[in-house]
This record gives sequence, structure tokens and C-alpha cells, in this order.
Amino acid sequence: MAAWRRVLGEAHMLTAPQDRAVAGRCTFPAPLPEAVLCPADAAQTRDCLRIAHRHGVRVHPVSTGRNWGYGSGCPPEGHTVVLRLARLDRILGHDEQLGLVTVEPGVTFGGLAQALGQRSSELLPPSTGAGPGTSVLANALQRGLGRGPYQDMASHLRRLEVVRPDGTRLSTGPGPGPGLTGLFLQGGPGVVVSAELWLHPRPRAGRSVTFRLPDERLLPGAVDAARRLLQRTPAGVAVSLWNRARLAAQVLPAPRNRLPGHLDGPWTGYAELWADDPRVLDLLYESVLRAFAPYADRWDVDEVTGHVVVPGAPGTPGPPEGAARYDSAPGLASAYRHKPGGPLYVPAGRERDPDRDRCGVLWFTPRLPMSGARTGTVLRLVERIMTDRGMEPCLALRLGARDLRCVAGLFWDRDEPGADARALACRRELVRRCARIGVHPCRPVIGDDLGDAGNEGSRLLLDQVASALDPRGILRARPRRGTGR
Repeated sequence: MAAWRRVLGEAHMLTAPQDRAVAGRCTFPAPLPEAVLCPADAAQTRDCLRIAHRHGVRVHPVSTGRNWGYGSGCPPEGHTVVLRLARLDRILGHDEQLGLVTVEPGVTFGGLAQALGQRSSELLPPSTGAGPGTSVLANALQRGLGRGPYQDMASHLRRLEVVRPDGTRLSTGPGPGPGLTGLFLQGGPGVVVSAELWLHPRPRAGRSVTFRLPDERLLPGAVDAARRLLQRTPAGVAVSLWNRARLAAQVLPAPRNRLPGHLDGPWTGYAELWADDPRVLDLLYESVLRAFAPYADRWDVDEVTGHVVVPGAPGTPGPPEGAARYDSAPGLASAYRHKPGGPLYVPAGRERDPDRDRCGVLWFTPRLPMSGARTGTVLRLVERIMTDRGMEPCLALRLGARDLRCVAGLFWDRDEPGADARALACRRELVRRCARIGVHPCRPVIGDDLGDAGNEGSRLLLDQVASALDPRGILRARPRRGTGR
């Protein structure tokens, strides 16, 4: 502690009980940190890690700590110090011609969008349903989901600057030999202090298409139709599907209200379209209509004209996940599903904070092949487990050309007695039962042991690499095989 104070100063080393309690807020029960270290730059981050390495102290790095539903800014276990990197908030590079930006961990989606706007950039800022205060770098490292062209944020990482536990630095990126970026995704054995990302040019026109599936049995066919569509038109189209409960959690002021007619089906589809040429946009639109016409009975279209960003980005009509058309304070709406008033629990003008407001949120996010039959089998299992455990099955599917992500949301009110235990038991059951059929979460929650995921050879190699880069285990706890966590 004394060594860290010499590096950071008293004001940026938080050890008081009230500071630890605030840092330990989460959307489900989680351990409190022993202390919170807040370095100002990469040099102080390196010094903090060297001290932890020398003394064998477990450190858990976070960016802005808004990893809601996956662990927020909490450590995965007790006796751990949180290394909060929110003060590293500079945009270190911006190459307009090549479409590149270099950001530190504290740069948020909203901050990046504002900076690009001030520079009159033609690049499209990424956006996500987690809100504008979320870290761009951390979202990409955690394989987060963006909107429009940014469906897979991790795929936009070009180069990482990493500090190893002993304080040495390394850079990943283009070059001969194996790519190293993947080693540092989702809690790898190093702290990423900056990342270079590819950005897309800002499209000149966009259109959003919402359609209703009137029968649950039509879902497998719609998934297969989306696969054929996205394989043939991979650029300029993004498709997602939402069940009634998940959509209601996003757009309704209280659970008992009815959805609008064109959204009140067992499943609702949403397609984002973008292009520079209006004629190309029309062709994409016709492709979407042809693909889903056999399965949908109600349609709704939002046109975005002029020199605009993709639908879903700040300031434009958004998908159901942002609830922009139905909610005056879009973003994070589903977290408030079971709070009084639902999304309107937080007054207009006040920032939503599920940790502060004791919202219960957990995510189970398996990756599945783009097969309607396979998806139907997994969804039936997930729905049965959630229903049996007293949780409302709130499900969304983010579709791709080869695979999809099923995003199952567990929402509850943490002030309800016994609700925390019920939700944790439900997610443990989801992980355990789905693992039996080879289905694993692609984005883990803190405390998860996914030792059963992948094959034994891959696990052994990753453990060996982690041991070489982090021999004292200060950043990565050894996996607990067979514990079911």
C-alpha cells in the first residue's frame, strides 16, 4: 500500500470503506475490492503492476467499470485490488485517411463520438446498447456487440499496447508470425493501455426495418433466411431478432403495458441498412423484404436521409435495443425491467446506473451456428431453464453470416428478498446444462470457470502462455476445474 501511494498519491488510491463499497457495486452479488488504484497514465500503470508483481498481489484491471451484467467494475474474487484505468482517457491517434483511431481505456463511446464530431471527421463512431459512458477499448476486449457495421467490436482491433505484470511492454498488431491480439481478450495476462481500432466511413443514408413474426414456429425459418441473406449481402445489413419479453423490457415504461401492434408478436425482427448510394440502399431493402416476407406479417420502416450515421448511433432512430422511438431516455432500459416504473424508474435528465440503482442483471451469451433447427433446440432449453427457475426468458439473437449470438438477459430487482440467489442459480444452471450439448457463453461473467469450453490441448497451451507472461498469477487466477463456477 505504501509503495502504491508513493506512485499514485493519496487521492488516487482508494481504501476507505465507503470507496470500496462504491467500487464493489454490481448488478449481482460480487466481492469487494481491497483497494482501488487509479493511475493517470501508462507509466503509473506499469509501476502499479511492478509493485503487485513484486509482492504477489492479485490485481483486476477495469476501464470505466460499466461492464453491467458481466461484473461491472468488481474483482472476480476476494483479496484483490482493482486497477481502474478511467483516468487514461486520451485519444492518442486519429488517421482520417486510413480510418484508424488509437484510444486509451478511459475513452468512452460518447467521448469518441464527440471528438470525431469536433474534428469534422467522416468516420462513423461506434455505438453500443450499454450507453455512451462505456469504454470503447474495454468493450472491444470483452468481445462486445456494437451497432450497424460494428456488430463484432473485437474484429476492429488492429494493435494493442500491453503492459505485462512485471512492467515490461509489448505491442501486438500486423506483422509476420502469429497474431497476438487474441491473447489479451477477455482477461488475458496483461493490461491493455491503448488500442488502435479500424473505423468505418460514415454512410450517407440509412434505413431501419422492423417486422413481426406472428408464430413462434416461424423462428427457425427466419434464422435460416437471415443466414442466406447475410451470406450474399454481408455489407450494409445487420439483423437481430427479439422475443416479446426482451422487447417489452426495452421499450415499455412498466411490464404490464402492451407493445405496439407491429411489435406484439412472439418474435420481432430488426434490420439495419446503410449505404452511400440511395439506389444501393433500395436494393438492400428489397433483399430484406424478399428474405423475410414468408415469415413476417407486419412491417415498419424508418428512413434516414442526408449525410447521417447508421441507424442506432447517437441522434438517429435506433433499434429496439435502444428503444429510441418509445423511451425518452434510451439505453440500459432492460436493466430496470423489475424496478417500479420500469425504464422510467430513472427521472429524465439523470444518468442511468444499474449498479447504483440496485438493478439485477446477468447475461448468458452463447454463440451458435446460423442454423434454424439448432437455434430452436437451444432456445427451448434456455427458456425451460429460465422459466423453471422463476426468471422471465428475455432473449435476443444477433445474427451473422456463419453464426449468431444468443443474448439471454436475467433481470430482477435486487431489493426483492431471495431474488439474487434465484438469478445466480438460474445462470449456473444455464451454463451447466448448455455445456452438456457443447454450448458455452462467448462472453463470461466474473467468476466463471469455462474450463469445459474448447478442447484440452487449447486450454493447456493458453495456461502455459499465461504462466509464462504472468508467472505469479497476479492478473489471471488459475482455473478451478470441476467446480461448476
